[in-house]
Amino acid sequence: MRRSLTPLLAVCLTALLAACGTTTDGGTGPAGPASASTAADPVDAIRQGLGRSLEKTAKMDVTIKAGEQTITMRSAIEPATGAMMLDMTTPDPVSMVLTADALYLKQDESDGKPWVKLDRKRLRPDGPLAQGLDVRAQAGILGGVESAESAGDGRYTGVADADKAVAAASTEGERTTLRTAFKVLKNKSVPFEATLDPEGRLTRLTYTFDTAAGAIENEMTMHSFGEPVRITAPKASDTEDASAEMYRFF
Repeated sequence: MRRSLTPLLAVCLTALLAACGTTTDGGTGPAGPASASTAADPVDAIRQGLGRSLEKTAKMDVTIKAGEQTITMRSAIEPATGAMMLDMTTPDPVSMVLTADALYLKQDESDGKPWVKLDRKRLRPDGPLAQGLDVRAQAGILGGVESAESAGDGRYTGVADADKAVAAASTEGERTTLRTAFKVLKNKSVPFEATLDPEGRLTRLTYTFDTAAGAIENEMTMHSFGEPVRITAPKASDTEDASAEMYRFF
């Protein structure tokens, strides 16, 4: 049932972009080893943490809870090639494999072959799919961090501003996606907790969105830095090309 896959994936990628948007202040791109001067500034350390986590292969887990609904995402990332594997439960399961030139999607309920293949060159640059695929650029609410203080053992508490996170995004497409994600917030100031390892890598980020419909709890963890990951495209016999409808949406 391919039709249901399109909006479902868009929701998940918007959630991922908001949970983990981008920043242009140099804090979320690839960074060198953590220095004493960086560690001395908690705001800079947190803003740089995600980029440091993506210097080598890594795994990222995201959990988003809203009332009785839970979205979970488990991914393996290879920053050097841009390859990624992602399994989502929404609660319906969706899997994704990203290679240099294609994106493969799988939903359990399917009338055809298990995997759908999309040509990355045909994706709209400002669409939710293209915006959500660049994990190296992801910083989400971190792009709006305005205060932080150490709580010891690599833990930090602080406040991020949603409007500043939007302003920090590097493209209009990313800003639009974040504006949409943050539109439900009752308060633009978002308290958070973050944990950095001794190398300055972000290992955990938690925060709660306060909305009119209730609280949305977000947790992201990163681990397995530098460990080998195996990311391969599905067999051609198990894939079918995406429909024109999917390309129009994305």
